[in-house]
Amino acid sequence: MPEKVINAKATCANIRRMFEEKGYKPEDIRKELHLGTVQSVYKWYSTANGKGNSLPSMDNFIIMAQLLGVTIDELIVTKNIEFEERERYN
Repeated sequence: MPEKVINAKATCANIRRMFEEKGYKPEDIRKELHLGTVQSVYKWYSTANGKGNSLPSMDNFIIMAQLLGVTIDELIVTKNIEFEERERYN
């Protein structure tokens, strides 16, 4: 039976698109999320480009959703996987 998991690439691409549509630059996002450096934002952008597998923390998802005026469900993109594939996501 299929299970839902977060599609990291599509989720990060979605986050990037939403922030760019609102005019946010990576440094603006860093400041809003109170991150020490902008590297986390760039890691998410790399994941959006198919390089890496970095996702924001749940706390950051909550803050980003508030900043963008959307729900967390609108930020996160999921995909269905078969149970056997699940081992790769744990």
